Amino acid sequence: MKNLKRPNQKYPLVEVIWDDATSISQGWKNKEEFDKELIKPEIVLSVGFLVKDSTEHIILAMDTDSDGDHASRSQIPKGMIKKIKILRKEDKDNGTTTSPAVATTGSS
Repeated sequence: MKNLKRPNQKYPLVEVIWDDATSISQGWKNKEEFDKELIKPEIVLSVGFLVKDSTEHIILAMDTDSDGDHASRSQIPKGMIKKIKILRKEDKDNGTTTSPAVATTGSS
């Protein structure tokens, strides 16, 4: 493909490290058996375009076009986020930005 132009990026591309909910072993357990269970975090790495940053959640989109339309979205509760890192800032369009505010949450 000749003269392929990269679409204008309307949102920052971010990496999010977060602690996901997970299932634990099933079946009946008495207190002693349950107390022996190893409880460990389920740390997840997600990468996507940060299309929404609300007080309770962020929304990442896997795909976006030059108009800012997006698809394949994931919603992550902010209380589960350990770290957000900007991999690439959004493109500037006439000196303005369309991205939501980005703040690192939790510890590094």
